[in-house]
Amino acid sequence: MKQLIDLVAIGRAGVDLYSLDYGAPLESAKRFAKYVGGTAANSVVGASRLGLKTSLVTRLSDDELGSFVFGFLKGEGVDVSHVKKDGRRKTGIVFAEVSPGRDGKFIFYRENVGDLQVTRRDVPTKLIQETRALLVTGTGLSRQPSFGTCLYAAKLAKELGKEVIFNLDWRPSLWDMRARERVKRYAEMAGFSDIVIGNEGEYLAATGESKLADAFERFNKRPGTLVVTAGDRGSETRSSGEVQRAPGFPVPLLKGLGGGDGFIAGFLFGHLSGWGDLESATFGNAVGAIVVTGHACSESMPRLAEVTTFLRRHGYNFNPKIGPSKR
Repeated sequence: MKQLIDLVAIGRAGVDLYSLDYGAPLESAKRFAKYVGGTAANSVVGASRLGLKTSLVTRLSDDELGSFVFGFLKGEGVDVSHVKKDGRRKTGIVFAEVSPGRDGKFIFYRENVGDLQVTRRDVPTKLIQETRALLVTGTGLSRQPSFGTCLYAAKLAKELGKEVIFNLDWRPSLWDMRARERVKRYAEMAGFSDIVIGNEGEYLAATGESKLADAFERFNKRPGTLVVTAGDRGSETRSSGEVQRAPGFPVPLLKGLGGGDGFIAGFLFGHLSGWGDLESATFGNAVGAIVVTGHACSESMPRLAEVTTFLRRHGYNFNPKIGPSKR
């Protein structure tokens, strides 16, 4: 069957309200800008801006906020034919401080959100048949029916010979179960995954381990690639016993939010373009670095020309067939 979509993502899409009162704590901030957010939404917008054909599976409220998110995604070229309006659910909201030079605090409002109510019927077999890769995020494991739907989609993707990418996406405030159950759910999803992406803290939370080496050992029991992100310190990939480290790009930090989603978009663009892990990770680092210099997450996702210019400015050549290489 003809491949119509490069990447399908299942998961969180919502509204970001980011402070315009720079440096002010949330209790003092009065002015906010409204954007589309959520790690799944950010990732497909980023991948779409880079040139991939993307689709999102989620649910939104059937109101003005849901329409805002839906309209933005559609305008960015994301396939929204599997984004459903649900009159019984809400669209999640995030309030965030913006404190240049450091990470600010943020608060989730996600009671009765639609993206955790996706069901198997929201993921038709034809959609998975027509894609190259499936992206699942950790927050989707925190509730039913989303958890069962994510497992179903990942299993179906594997049966159909598609790649499964698992973004660990650990947000402590969005889980209310015992650590043992959380670790079990992460392990079940990891069992279907070809690529796992997360930062050091997310690997510890996903495995329940206190040492990073022990966390990696748990994941290394299954084949595939582990990707560890570390912001401006770069990232590393672990595959078949080989560890490759991609340098980071120190930039003036406006806000830390969205950098990881930008990395995922950039890494998957490279991976699905046939590049090696090192080149894909380097490109992902560049995309993430650009995102954290902007006020938004989704709207700060760069286009391909912007990333290649950024790379050249930092001493890299860029070949679309093989990715970036140090001059």
